[in-house]
Amino acid sequence: MSNTLIIDTSYGSTVGVVGYKPIVETDSRTHVEKLQVNIDSAVKNAGLELNQIDEIVVGVGPAPFTGLRAGLVAAKAIAFANNAKILGCNSLIAQSLMIRSGAFEESLENGVISKDLIVENNESCNTERKYVLSLNDARRRQVYMSLYDDSGCEVIKMDIDYPANIVERVNQYFESNKICDYCVCVAGHGAKKYVEDWKKIKSIRLIAEVSALDLGVKGLEIFKLCASQKDVIEPLYLRRPDVSVPNPLKYVLGSGAATKVAEK
Repeated sequence: MSNTLIIDTSYGSTVGVVGYKPIVETDSRTHVEKLQVNIDSAVKNAGLELNQIDEIVVGVGPAPFTGLRAGLVAAKAIAFANNAKILGCNSLIAQSLMIRSGAFEESLENGVISKDLIVENNESCNTERKYVLSLNDARRRQVYMSLYDDSGCEVIKMDIDYPANIVERVNQYFESNKICDYCVCVAGHGAKKYVEDWKKIKSIRLIAEVSALDLGVKGLEIFKLCASQKDVIEPLYLRRPDVSVPNPLKYVLGSGAATKVAEK
């Protein structure tokens, strides 16, 4: 049996050993100060030493650059030091499984999830065809998103977009494919922030500001189930970086620099 450490900094930071309660930081500005300390505490809470960790699952996003970088660097450093296996997990897939597996409803009934995080819960939509619009806040009034069907297939590919555009794309998907008997569950960070947009999705069933790792011990298990092993663990930024290669310097005629260029 492996000792699996979960590290995710897609939204704030969550660290924990599978089978034990994770440590959650909701402030995304505390990665540098608290991430390493929380990793050490999570491992010790599981009765282990860091050198006993032989598997690491790290969240690869989609998420903003700074947060992902902190988690990925920490995970790769620990994996290298321990010669441990490292796997990446797309948090949107984990959120989809959270809804489809029934883990969300179970955690809600057991009080693991606060009811304050539930914006919409339409019990009248009881069809078996349950689609999940999985989200993460991308800031700048945008969200990362994917739409999954009831079997977990990605029917709208992962993207970054404005909520109003996403609603239009989701409704168009059902209309163009002539799908009638269905309901949509919206889950993830960004659900509550743009609730008025999500309510415009036809046959909306649930709107919840909840990610898979918000489920505590069960969330760590879901995250591990959704992990995949690749040769290179790449972050899912989706948004183009703000920085760019600067244009060549423009020389003013008659200046010393211009004269040197002309002589060449």
